Amino acid sequence: MAIVCHGALLLSVCGLVLRALPGSPAREIAVVAVLLPLIATAPGLARGKRLVEQWLAVLLVAYAGASMVEVVANAGAMPFGSVALLASLLELGLVLALIRRPRPGSSEARG
Repeated sequence: MAIVCHGALLLSVCGLVLRALPGSPAREIAVVAVLLPLIATAPGLARGKRLVEQWLAVLLVAYAGASMVEVVANAGAMPFGSVALLASLLELGLVLALIRRPRPGSSEARG
């Protein structure tokens, strides 16, 4: 489920950046710069790497904050901002739940 939210966040942030910089010659560079941290964490998230999940939780706070600013500043005129906000907050909750799960073979997992 977290990887689905991750994909939704990637698409919505891409749309948000492209709509925020219409006609700008550097908008492709801005999209890559904004999406690079999310793209870099996708393989580790898919494999369930705890360190990646912890770093992703830190990143998601920044993406959620930026999405909140866009939603408030544009008063809902950009639907990509709302989708990015929902996806980032949902993924943050899921990642925090994944971080808290016990490791297989640990004493907590055995009960």
